[in-house]
Amino acid sequence: MTTTLTVPLTQESPPASAAGAAVSVRNVTKQFKHYPSPGSRLTEWLTGGLLCRHTVFTALDDISFTVKKGEFFGIIGPNGSGKSTLLKILTGVLMPTQGGYQVAGRVTSLLELGTGFNPELSGRENLINSGRLLGFEPAETRSKLAEIVAFAELEDSIDVPIKYYSTGMAVRLAFSLFAHVEPDVFIVDEALSVGDIGFSRKCFERLDRMRAAGCTLLFVSHDLAAVRKYCDHAMFLHHGRCAFLGSANAATDVYVEAMSPGGKARGLGLPTAGRPGPAEASQVQLLARMPAGLARAFQLGDFERVAAARAGRVGTGAVRIVAVRTADQYDQFKSTFATGERARFHILGLAEEDVPHATVSCQLVNRMGIAVWGTNHALRTGQTTPVRKGDWLHAVFDVKLELAREEYAIDVGWGDAAGEGHVFDRITSVASVTVLPGIHVDFIGLARLECHSEVGTFASGVSASAGEVGTVASEAGVFAVPAPASSVAGRARK
Repeated sequence: MTTTLTVPLTQESPPASAAGAAVSVRNVTKQFKHYPSPGSRLTEWLTGGLLCRHTVFTALDDISFTVKKGEFFGIIGPNGSGKSTLLKILTGVLMPTQGGYQVAGRVTSLLELGTGFNPELSGRENLINSGRLLGFEPAETRSKLAEIVAFAELEDSIDVPIKYYSTGMAVRLAFSLFAHVEPDVFIVDEALSVGDIGFSRKCFERLDRMRAAGCTLLFVSHDLAAVRKYCDHAMFLHHGRCAFLGSANAATDVYVEAMSPGGKARGLGLPTAGRPGPAEASQVQLLARMPAGLARAFQLGDFERVAAARAGRVGTGAVRIVAVRTADQYDQFKSTFATGERARFHILGLAEEDVPHATVSCQLVNRMGIAVWGTNHALRTGQTTPVRKGDWLHAVFDVKLELAREEYAIDVGWGDAAGEGHVFDRITSVASVTVLPGIHVDFIGLARLECHSEVGTFASGVSASAGEVGTVASEAGVFAVPAPASSVAGRARK
């Protein structure tokens, strides 16, 4: 993948060759005029623009990227970041204000549910009409009709008017049509999240077959697990600008970090990134004051994360938290993990007073506000930490994330482990981690607890005799189980 971003905020080094590109976007900018009232629009029109009455909203700002043929490319970002606007430009619904793009081959898109469907017509009639819009003769569409309807699982309602379809039924019909017309480039905007879990699985299996056939996919989704699994590369859009362009795994990591409750997170995703202000300058000074060993463990973004966390912070200030870092088992920055993977949470404190008995805490909170895990050092070890004013305090919590798929906020704190238990500094939602399912998910609920299971089988209606055994299937295999002693004793009395 190649790129010619003019002002990239963050970027991996992509391959240099653009040969075989299916989609090429160069310096695309899209602006909209906003008028405060219809009268303002009329005034500007009647004066030929001499009286300007509009303001300009920039939805996309200098976007460039290339997608190779057969590549699955993800586009992620928060709501309002310009994702749908970009896809509408690529499908010809909108024209860019500046820049240009090329899309090679036949393009089909699933941007908005039910687009092009007539609510008064039946599902069958809409398929034929939509097929005609895509360039297919009615006879050609009819030849694939049975396969399309079967995939959508709408055999019983295909002759019912679309207006009686649920949202999920409409998107199933649309996806089934577009997936069976064998496009060269397939553009999907969050539509797959509408169907039930069974249909979503079928859709992704179909996408796998399309990939094998050389189809190129542009995939917009908030489902980061799907982006990581299916996409080769991804772009993180924020405020209409490219905040990151690179591998799908790296892009989702940056997105989670940039959107974390703690704030600026390595300075990513913000239009002003790279322009240090007074607050950032103070963090640079803290970084420079650290002992050499700590300087290798923390980066500037770890300080910025804490500095941006003004809400949800309480404490006496005897010990002040100055940096927080989420990392993998090798202490490399990471914020997205698979279930069962190890994470290390680094917490850096600076003592402002002498404290004879200090301790540090850490907990993970899900979106419902439930603390799914939490502990402190004194609780785990029975030990407290005596500190003197000016000491640097580095704590590490090494955690195996046996948790369900979700985004978890991280709360950290330093406090008094003796006396009245004063809180020195506590920050809620200072950072976040996302846990994604692995290849094999063997539990439901909030957490995976250590568990061993076995199942015994015994013949029905047959009394046990000496030496009879049953079989038990367990995680270790199938083994023999002697007949219960009571059965043998009972038979002996006869």
